[in-house]
Amino acid sequence: MIYICADDYGLCSTVSLNILKCLNEGVLNKVSAFVNFDKISSDEFGAGDNIALHLNLVEGRALSDLKGSLLTDEKGNFKNTFTGLLKLSLFNSKRLYEEAYREIRAQLHAFLKIFPKGEGIMIDSHQHTHMIPVVFKALLQAVSDEKVKVRYLRIPVESFVPYIKEPSLYFTYSPINIIKVALLNFLWLFNKRHFNKNPLPTGLFCGVFLSGRMDERVKKIIPHYIRLAKKKGDALEILFHPGYTDITGNKENVVFKSFYLSENRKKEFDTVMDLKG
Repeated sequence: MIYICADDYGLCSTVSLNILKCLNEGVLNKVSAFVNFDKISSDEFGAGDNIALHLNLVEGRALSDLKGSLLTDEKGNFKNTFTGLLKLSLFNSKRLYEEAYREIRAQLHAFLKIFPKGEGIMIDSHQHTHMIPVVFKALLQAVSDEKVKVRYLRIPVESFVPYIKEPSLYFTYSPINIIKVALLNFLWLFNKRHFNKNPLPTGLFCGVFLSGRMDERVKKIIPHYIRLAKKKGDALEILFHPGYTDITGNKENVVFKSFYLSENRKKEFDTVMDLKG
């Protein structure tokens, strides 16, 4: 199975509409949705087989009562970045675990009210925060306690091999993204032992190395990933952010506005639409 995924559905109406266009007219076959921003509906997704929960601990309003906690400010808005959560996991791990566990359960409940999943749920997270070991453990525990059947869990561990095989692209790679990939791969070393106790369906992943600019270059990278997935007998997820917009409204809890307003999101939209050809 190859998943062509778009994150951030439900951020605002424009982002959601552009993602739906990719779903209906492009090659997109997986959409990852927030449950803590705009109200979302199952009407656009039929049986909802292609919709995933985009767990969110860094932006927007918490669904559980966490006002003035490690995770949120006094208004209940999330206040940490990935880096901030990682620091908390090192120095206040017990409390972070408890708060993350409570919020993950709340978001699971909200998602399953909209998309009841008898055949299983797909899960990933905003900014890949579930890869922080404390959060990862909280997620596994919440899924177990809620008796949620998981059909697919994103593990954003990215192989460097496909990128090494394209020398013509070497000088186009972002050093920051390379560091992100290395960090996520490193964190997986800690998460893997917990995951292997009760493994969940997952697959190979592509999407951080070129994050923010999944443009024409990805057409050279994808074939290498497809061959790698076939060799391993694994599923493959390719992540895009095609939900571009020119306005996010006056939401005070939308933290990463510059990312959502970036012209590169329109380029990612165009890339997803072009892949159909």
